[in-house]
Amino acid sequence: MKKILFRLALLVSAVSVASACESLLDIPQKGVVPMEDYYKTDEDAEAAVVAMYSRFRVSYSTLGWNEAALWAPWVLPSDEIYAAGNNKADNIAENEVHTFRYDNNNYLITGAYSQYYQAVYSANLVIDNFSGDKADTEVKRHAVAVARVLRAHAYLLLTMGWGTPPLIEHVISASTKPSNSESQEFMFNWIVSECEDVISQNILPVRESKDDKNAAVVVTDAFARAVMAEAMLYLKDWEGVKSALRPIVDATDKYDLVPSDQMDDLFHVEMDGCSETIFEFNSVWDASVTGYTDMSYRNVPIMYNWRSEKMFMPNGEGTEVVNNGWGEYNPSQKFVDVMLEHDGINSARRKAWIKSYDEVLYEMPYASDADAPTLDDKKKDPNRGIHAGDGLYGHCGWFSWKLKYRPSDLNPSSRVMYNFPVMRLPEVLLMYAEACAMTGDPDGSGLAVLHRIQDRAQSQYRSSACVMEDVKTEKFLELWLEGSRYADLVRWGDAEKELADNGKYFPSFCDAMFTKQESEHRGYVEEGDADWCAKQYPNDIGFKKGKHELFPFPFSDVQINPNIVQNPGWSE
Repeated sequence: MKKILFRLALLVSAVSVASACESLLDIPQKGVVPMEDYYKTDEDAEAAVVAMYSRFRVSYSTLGWNEAALWAPWVLPSDEIYAAGNNKADNIAENEVHTFRYDNNNYLITGAYSQYYQAVYSANLVIDNFSGDKADTEVKRHAVAVARVLRAHAYLLLTMGWGTPPLIEHVISASTKPSNSESQEFMFNWIVSECEDVISQNILPVRESKDDKNAAVVVTDAFARAVMAEAMLYLKDWEGVKSALRPIVDATDKYDLVPSDQMDDLFHVEMDGCSETIFEFNSVWDASVTGYTDMSYRNVPIMYNWRSEKMFMPNGEGTEVVNNGWGEYNPSQKFVDVMLEHDGINSARRKAWIKSYDEVLYEMPYASDADAPTLDDKKKDPNRGIHAGDGLYGHCGWFSWKLKYRPSDLNPSSRVMYNFPVMRLPEVLLMYAEACAMTGDPDGSGLAVLHRIQDRAQSQYRSSACVMEDVKTEKFLELWLEGSRYADLVRWGDAEKELADNGKYFPSFCDAMFTKQESEHRGYVEEGDADWCAKQYPNDIGFKKGKHELFPFPFSDVQINPNIVQNPGWSE
């Protein structure tokens, strides 16, 4: 199943892949088979589900050419990274989101909104054509159940981001102008109800074992529970969260954290469908199938990779570094400080998530190693390190390692072929721990969950009780770059405090061998222009309470559709 899913997705995607029309919500079907002749048999239902998976993957893993809709709107406005690139004139849209200078035309926000609704559209096609009286076989009922859970997840993102997105439960015509949903609370309750109803039908598959990779790339009972639980967090239904997630928490024979010494392999081909995958979109390279680039991240991995033209990149025998990157997502000093204080320099999680400049210089292979065999030789070797005179922009001297792609992740066309992660077990465990912390953790299961995360990380800190401060720290560290941090800060009411300084500091990291002609490598932070954004936009940067809790509805939608009421703070 895993090896054919992506090929089938491409072959049938012409039937149901959507494209934007008059409005971001008006997404017409473009098919080669008439509707009345297609949605009839079990085979049609199976093909439609595969096409839906394909559409969701494209919607989540791409946003323009350089970003992923599942990550960019949620990672960029957080305090876990610097939105960087080549220099301050690079990646303007990303910098606007990171510093909260964006408006209702920023393509990262409007594009994500559109992508999520395209995903909703593909789910509605399945639901409309195989539910009710048409659900006359187990295959069709399963197709509808999968569509409802995926649609609920898309609406989870829309509701977290826009509060009152129009609730569209059926395919609509281009002339329909939907209104805002009743409230954000209504939407979260709707998401819970959808997942609860599907779960009650016992129609979704359950992972059979930790080695069951097929269950990692399809919607399962566990994923439905995770989507429902995340909506319940917003509703403060702590007991509901615990009840929903306890079957996953306890199912250590089916879901478990990979060992500490394998953390480095997470988010790579080697860990596709691993024991901590709740759900990920499958990706299988096949040279005979066209359109793979559009289905597989496009330039997203390059954005997360180091700014390679400014460095002599590790490139010796056995290197795990791809010499192609733009350095957009660099760890913030704040994140590094918390990681080092909490986990310690020697923790498995630190080593798997971020690397120091000394590690990059002296512990990774270079082609010049034969001429510089000792550490003293390497310190004087001019064929390694950051050679650019202006250094690495938006960089504090620590290099991202998590989500950094390897040569083994690439297909023959140099495009990544690892699966696209949507939900991992650590997120489920930490949602459960949060619910336990908010209810006093009477049975100690929340503390046990925190210990699972901390022990696997080899953290030097071990919680003595399940309290929110520890839950927040673990989510900050464990789910780094996975799109959790910003949403969490907003939900917890911490965003105004934690994100007030976004945009005030963009350091550069240089090597004194090349900038000061010193005889040995010495990395240092250059702060001469670090406050450029604060100087240029003194009144515009940083999270503003009463405005940035929600994204703006796209300008084009509000202009075309008078029934859409703009979110607070975005009317100007």
